Amino acid sequence: MKWIIIISSFAVSLLLTGCQLNERSEESSMLNNRSDSSNVASRSGNNLPLKETEYGREAISDGNDTNANEEATRILTEEATSIIIYFSRSGNTENLARMIHNQNGADMLELSVVNPYPADYEASVDRANEERENQEFPEISTDIPDLSQYDTIYLGYQIWAMTLSNPMMSFLLTNGTNLSNKTIYPFSTNAGYGEGDSLTKISELVANAKLAESLSIQDEELLANQEKVAAWMNKN
Repeated sequence: MKWIIIISSFAVSLLLTGCQLNERSEESSMLNNRSDSSNVASRSGNNLPLKETEYGREAISDGNDTNANEEATRILTEEATSIIIYFSRSGNTENLARMIHNQNGADMLELSVVNPYPADYEASVDRANEERENQEFPEISTDIPDLSQYDTIYLGYQIWAMTLSNPMMSFLLTNGTNLSNKTIYPFSTNAGYGEGDSLTKISELVANAKLAESLSIQDEELLANQEKVAAWMNKN
């Protein structure tokens, strides 16, 4: 595994902390199989595997996480009362989402965007900056299910420029009202500067949000902090 650690003095280096999955395994594809009638996947009962990732300014996206033409993780069941909703650019946030799923078996919904971000980090930074400056956030391509059955939402995202990543902003702007009065557990990956104002943004975008204790882990330390994730889950 090649770990790439980049420390930058510029705030723009915080922009994209994400999650790269080098490839989708056959096991992951099996878990993502969806029924023809309901477009819903059922969980096999096995833990979802974690992937080796890169992070920081050199982290690239292979397209699996954001490409609308690829199968995103979608595990929906009739009996679940909690769901993990997340966006992952290059794999780290997806690994964190999988850790949570492996602990509690919650349903999962990975968000994709209609126009995927470039694999190149700097190109993604430029696009994200422009989106934020113009307040034109990316369109979500994911078919959002009826969320009324869920009491608890685990909301996963990256910290871009000390706030919510743009795709999560887009999701909440469109679907925030559907999360009203639900308990929300925010979790995120960051480049070493914490979760910024992301909790404030969630409170602004979700009416009557019941924000529980959040979890934010530096991307390069994620795989070594599975016990921290378990402790957070046990507290909640």
